Amino acid sequence: MHLPRTSPPQVYRALAVVACLASSATAQAQHWPDAPVSFADGKVLLAGDASATFGSEDPGWFTYTDYQTSAIRRARAGVTVEVRASQRLAFLTEFRAETGAGASAYAWYVRLSPFANGLVDIQAGRIPPVFGTYARRSYPQDNPLIGDPLGYQYLTSARSDAVPANANELLKMRARGWRVRYSVGEPGAEPGMPVIAAGRWDTGVEVRAGTRIVEASAAWTVGTLSYPLVRDDNRGGQFAGRVVWRPVPAFSIGASAARGAWVANAVFDARADIAAGRYDQRAIGVDSEASWGRWLIRGELVSNTWTLPPLDAPRIEDPLKATTGYLEVKVRLFPRLYVAGRGDSLRFSTLAGSTVTNTWDANVSRIEFGAGYTIRRGLVLKASIMNNHRDGGLVHDSLLGAVQALFWF
Repeated sequence: MHLPRTSPPQVYRALAVVACLASSATAQAQHWPDAPVSFADGKVLLAGDASATFGSEDPGWFTYTDYQTSAIRRARAGVTVEVRASQRLAFLTEFRAETGAGASAYAWYVRLSPFANGLVDIQAGRIPPVFGTYARRSYPQDNPLIGDPLGYQYLTSARSDAVPANANELLKMRARGWRVRYSVGEPGAEPGMPVIAAGRWDTGVEVRAGTRIVEASAAWTVGTLSYPLVRDDNRGGQFAGRVVWRPVPAFSIGASAARGAWVANAVFDARADIAAGRYDQRAIGVDSEASWGRWLIRGELVSNTWTLPPLDAPRIEDPLKATTGYLEVKVRLFPRLYVAGRGDSLRFSTLAGSTVTNTWDANVSRIEFGAGYTIRRGLVLKASIMNNHRDGGLVHDSLLGAVQALFWF
């Protein structure tokens, strides 16, 4: 079978366009803000970012997100506003426009610090995630590369609003996460879910307590890690927590856990014979970060399961398991230039159908290398090469290139 290949001229043309933008930006750089802007005697803070990414066509759908757009072919802009009503009370919101998602209020929450020492914060609304680390630093300025880790972006064949009636139906959707259709629940073909949705924040209440050395956070939200929501769709909810230890500023290690009802009401409405009980998404994870000199190393490992209603034969009796992790390294070669690399993997548990036994989704691995050049504070150009491999689907291997222009203040 002939597979589509990366088109290098597209990448070269994109690099030329970005270089022209960089030249123009350098000439005007002194007029741009390079830090959050404050108003009303510091009671109102305004920050923002904008990025434009152009990459190769992705015939294997490796980089597609739950917004049905490629992570290496999109434009994104956001504005964050913080209004400090007092030293202990603040209101925060972020408006974001993104290719495929349109414009919306990405985050909106109130933050209360009940004690003067600031050791406890309470946040309520559409809140920052508690689990892991990458979902809180997935903004382009916090990502040394252009792509995202597989566990936070790659679309699996799991859906919350539609489920397979048996193991054969699930195995038929193997390696087709960008367009999944099942017989129980919503009938249309829709994208599956990532293990953790880095591009959406959930709605609920979060409490954080701790010092510089030890910090603990806990949250209740209406959605789950893979399917954050604004409104509850199954009268379930999720509890999540994380503990992090920072013995020195340059090193941290954290542990996270989450459990929440992930199957939507549409599934229960479709089949009256679904057995009573909780059908949960459960995840545990560990993460670490270390830096010294010019080096920065980060990594995460997450074990996740989704429990499905056992319906028709051959039944899906055991939870669907997905294990994912990545290791990321960044080295600053010169004050304005760095190089980075990330290797990560997404593995699935085995499922027995009527005639075949296989992993319930196709295992995926990714290696990405790239570099970034700082034109000035708040203005960066990136370029990266990404190699993807999957043991299923029409496209098993894909080599992709991308460039990105990024501005933030």
